[in-house]
Amino acid sequence: MLIKDVVFVYHLQEPEELVWHGRHHLHGPGEFEIHFFLEGEGLFHNGGASYTLKPGSLFISPPGEYHRIEATSLDHPITYYAVLLQLSAGEDEPAELLYRHLPWRKSYPLGDRYRFFFEELRERALSSREPLRHAAVHQLLSFLYLLAGEDVLAQPDREDNRHIEKALIYLQKRVFRKTVLSQVAAQVNLSEEHLIRLFQRKLRITPMRYLTRLRIEAATSMLISSSLYSYQIAEKLQFHSEFHFSKVFKRYTGLSPRQYRDRYRQLIGETREDQSIIYLNQNSQGRMMHDRKSRL
Repeated sequence: MLIKDVVFVYHLQEPEELVWHGRHHLHGPGEFEIHFFLEGEGLFHNGGASYTLKPGSLFISPPGEYHRIEATSLDHPITYYAVLLQLSAGEDEPAELLYRHLPWRKSYPLGDRYRFFFEELRERALSSREPLRHAAVHQLLSFLYLLAGEDVLAQPDREDNRHIEKALIYLQKRVFRKTVLSQVAAQVNLSEEHLIRLFQRKLRITPMRYLTRLRIEAATSMLISSSLYSYQIAEKLQFHSEFHFSKVFKRYTGLSPRQYRDRYRQLIGETREDQSIIYLNQNSQGRMMHDRKSRL
């Protein structure tokens, strides 16, 4: 089993983004997409069925089945994780699990305790270190077995995980607001040093670098799906200046904001009716941001 991508989408509300995520699309042979919704009002259309989104609801879309997200309120935008995985020929056990034991015409109510699980999964699946990518596959497979056995909610709620969970919720809501480390630490009732150690141990990143990465991911979406100028995006995402934004953006993606917009808008526009089956080079760091637009 291969995890092709894990993406976090925060506050789905830009008009072009609503069109993009609202499109009917499907995935190829052996590809399954998992959506885990954290907040927002809307519907998830999966095959011929439609479901009202609730915080903590999870859906599985199998190969060849059309699905889409429909936002119904701009006042309550949708936030979610999506995981794209692929089975190869000969993987009989995972195939039996996904095809036979996990019905996809249903909503799985997980509740609000799995934000950390999906964030940790994302960190490992997108790591440059092969052992961590393998760990992500086994982590996801274990989760799916528990889901099939209706035992997911029985997972222990560790204190460290609760602190990380609260911090993630807070940081994910601060993408467009000025934030300093002391605010995050106060929110979870920990010292700044303790919070940094927790993040580094659990997610291999500091809290403020995690927030910066969220902002860069938001910026990639704005560059592709809106007509905002770079200085406007920089202001929205609380960068000190357009120059600071461009410098940080290039460090994370390898491209300037203008280069990123020119390259990926052109690529996305090439096959407008079949954007779900665009496969790009998986080796460059910048591909993460675009792949989320082109495949999920």
